[in-house]
Amino acid sequence: MVRSDSTAAGLNRGDGFKFFLSENRWALIIAGATLLVRAVYLFELSRQPGFTVPMVDEKWHWEWAHNILDKSFWGEGAYFRAPLYPYLLAFLAWITDSSIFLAKLLQSLLASVTAVLVYLTAERLFNRKTAVVAGLAYAFYGTLVFYETMFLIPALFLMLLVWGMYRVVRYSGSASIATWFVTGLIFGLAVIAQPNILLAVPLLMIWKFYWPPRGSSFIMRLKPPILLLAGVVIAVAPVTVRNVIVTGEFILISSQGGINLHLGNNAYADGLTMIMPEVDLDESVSWREFGMVTRAAAQKEAGRSLSEAELSSFWTKKAVDFLISHPGKFLNLLWRKSVYLMSGFENSDNADIYYQRTKSRLFWILLWDAGGFFYFPFGLLLPLALVGVYMHRDRWRELAPVYVFLLAYVPSIVLFLVTARHRLPLVPFLIILAAAAAVKLADWWKRRSRRELAAAGLILLVSGVAFNRNYYDLDSGSMFQIHFNNGIQYEKMEDYAKAEMEYRLADECYPFSATLVNNLAFAQFRQDKVEAADTNYQRGLRLDPEYAPLYNNLALLVAAKGNNDSALNLLRIGLSKYDTAATMPEELAKVWMNVAAVWEELAELDSAAAAYHSAMTAAPQFGRAYKRAAAFFARYGGYHIMDSLFKEGQHYEDLNANDYFNWGLSYFQRRRFTEAVSNCLMALKSDPKMHQAWYLIGRTFYEAGEPRDSVNQYLDRCLELEPDFEQALDLKQLLDERGY
Repeated sequence: MVRSDSTAAGLNRGDGFKFFLSENRWALIIAGATLLVRAVYLFELSRQPGFTVPMVDEKWHWEWAHNILDKSFWGEGAYFRAPLYPYLLAFLAWITDSSIFLAKLLQSLLASVTAVLVYLTAERLFNRKTAVVAGLAYAFYGTLVFYETMFLIPALFLMLLVWGMYRVVRYSGSASIATWFVTGLIFGLAVIAQPNILLAVPLLMIWKFYWPPRGSSFIMRLKPPILLLAGVVIAVAPVTVRNVIVTGEFILISSQGGINLHLGNNAYADGLTMIMPEVDLDESVSWREFGMVTRAAAQKEAGRSLSEAELSSFWTKKAVDFLISHPGKFLNLLWRKSVYLMSGFENSDNADIYYQRTKSRLFWILLWDAGGFFYFPFGLLLPLALVGVYMHRDRWRELAPVYVFLLAYVPSIVLFLVTARHRLPLVPFLIILAAAAAVKLADWWKRRSRRELAAAGLILLVSGVAFNRNYYDLDSGSMFQIHFNNGIQYEKMEDYAKAEMEYRLADECYPFSATLVNNLAFAQFRQDKVEAADTNYQRGLRLDPEYAPLYNNLALLVAAKGNNDSALNLLRIGLSKYDTAATMPEELAKVWMNVAAVWEELAELDSAAAAYHSAMTAAPQFGRAYKRAAAFFARYGGYHIMDSLFKEGQHYEDLNANDYFNWGLSYFQRRRFTEAVSNCLMALKSDPKMHQAWYLIGRTFYEAGEPRDSVNQYLDRCLELEPDFEQALDLKQLLDERGY
């Protein structure tokens, strides 16, 4: 029987799909496993309090992404950090309507791509069995799961890095112009995600030049590295040009490099945490404030204002001066950081990675610390990777790109800070070497190759013991910081009882932090525990009389007791203690708004208006200041000023239900009924349960002479939500009495 062309074509398509599945079976399994592991982990985390409250760098990146969407796509000033990841995150926020769970789930697709690239790279370097082991190891590697599901750069950077290295391995014998230019573009994108990869690119270029395919001429040897460099330059150029246009200075990617180098290399540095003698970088300094605080310290020491480029150069010079003037201390610090780099212990920076085990059953299996003498998985990965290097020592030329990258990237870690996140780019390539070792060990075991097994076992044992020791008092993190961060998350969720509980636990760990005591007192104040809050505010002032926020918060408590004169005095003292050059403008604006509220309580309306003006002057782009000022003027009939303030505030921050209601109420009082109803409807769009807005629409319709049914439908909706709302009840009674 002869089949029709259409039937044959259909079968061919079906056969082609089956062939695709067969050929790519393991790649698809690895991609699916990678995504599934991260999806399950995220689901478990999403059920924990605080999941929707990003902290530290996550918070900074999430806010930066929303600034890109809501304020300025290009931003202002030089980029402080490499910008590629925040722009990706802005896209994820846009397509998920700012859903943290969905944005993180979509981000996990990048991890699936990276796992497949690890598989392909391992297959190219070794064989399919090794590739499968490497790909699955990547999928289930706990530290990768932890960081790739956070709003942090590794999720994007690792994918670009492994993609670039796969191409280096895959096309090592190619002289194609397109091949090496595209590879350069990929590395260039990696650079504008995490600039320290720039240290590795020149060594890869040198490797490519000195180990070309046989018979290559000088020009043929020179072409791939030049094309690689050209691709990097083309990818980075738009960021550099943007920085030049915005600042008038040559800033390659970001201005953070100098301060990072100084943080890792100064007389007080420990190689693990952000410590510098010029600034007290404690828990009170958020990442948003970090740039302002360090800038203020640099300009104070320099005795003049510094540009973005000068600022980076200032901190770089300080780090170099430390190296030259204290070579012994520098070498000792370098040694300590090298030990940290090889330790199985995972030094966390954004959240304690070991504490995270309490939030996820899956993660409890994927990462653990066996009593401080064995750290899984890095404590196994690095020794096994060294075994892989030993086993394949005769193939060093083929593995040279991986070795070149590892050796080139290590200085970019130990010259700065050594954390689990910063050493993460080594992990995909260590996984490939470890997978090769595991496969070969299994083969040797089957063949009973005792001598080879003994040598590999000795390397594994010695390095395993060496890398799993607890050097320099490494531990599983600070319980103080864990409870402090938990308290902040609960506070932002307005769960002040649980915030107080966490702050108390932090206080038990370290009872000498004025910042913590201030937060504890505030959580107590919001629960009407006035005396307990007062006691802790006083304790905080004894711990640090210069900590300005304490005076502001204590003033709120004193004002609540009716002591407005004392509250004003505390607010003035607090304002005098703020370093305006190192304080977020929004924080100063909030203090001025508190001053205005106290003046209003004292019926000093001109002083209150002046304080609101100071709030808006302190933070010209702080929408809340405009909205609070607008509500103030509305209360006293300053409608024209109020309208302009609400409109100005809208430029910087969306109006909420209360804002729209207050604005609508002012229109009602001016008998501008159309605008009153329009604003009330906007309030209800934001909060459908706002009974006052339903009432005001009904009252507006009554005043405008609308039919009784039109008025009643809004009053009835109001009373459904709040049955005892007197104004609505009175108006309904009036309607009945008048037969309206």
